Amino acid sequence: MRRGAVIALSALALVAATGELTAQVKNYEAPGNLESMNDIGCAGSAKLQNMYTPADLYRAAELCIRRATYRDAAFLYALAGVYGRYDTLRVADRSAHQAITVLQMQAFGGLPPDRQEAFKRAVQESLGAPANLAAVCKEIQRIGPPAYHPHYMIQHGMGAFTKDASSPKDGLVTPFDAPAAWKRALDSYLHCPGT
Repeated sequence: MRRGAVIALSALALVAATGELTAQVKNYEAPGNLESMNDIGCAGSAKLQNMYTPADLYRAAELCIRRATYRDAAFLYALAGVYGRYDTLRVADRSAHQAITVLQMQAFGGLPPDRQEAFKRAVQESLGAPANLAAVCKEIQRIGPPAYHPHYMIQHGMGAFTKDASSPKDGLVTPFDAPAAWKRALDSYLHCPGT
C-alpha cells in the first residue's frame, strides 16, 4: 500500500473515531412529487373513477389492508398498477417511472407481516384464477383509462429539477397513442384476456 493511501485511511479512521465528520445529506423534492390529490378511503370498485392516480389508489389500498378488507385492497392494487403502467408509457422522463415502485414501498412497506401475507393471498386469489382475473379486467375496463395528468410521476423525475429544452413542456410523450397504450397497460401489467 502506498504511503498516501495509508495516511488517507488513517485520517478516515481518526475522523470516524472522534466523530468530527458528519455527513450532510439533503433530500430535494419537487412540488407534487408522488402527491395524492384525492383521499378516497377504502373504496370498492363501484366508487372508483378514472381521475384517481396511483398515488390515490395505493394509499386507499393500504387503508383497506389495515382494515382487513383485502379483496378491495387487491382491486385497488390492480387498478393502480395498470394506471401506473399507462403513465410510464406517456411520461417522457424515464427517471420518473420509478414513482410507482416508490409509491408501493410507501404504501405496503410498513405493514405488519401478517397483513402483508393476507394481502398477498388476496391478490393471488383475485388475479390468479382466470375467471377472477377476467372479472377484474372487465371492471378496470369499465372504469376506463386514466383521465388525469400524471403530475405525481412527472414531478418524481430528474426533469422536475432540470429544465431541458428538448423535454416536452407538459412532460408527456408526443405523439401518444392513448388507445394502444391502454391496451398495452392492461396486457403487460395484468395480462387481461382479450386485450
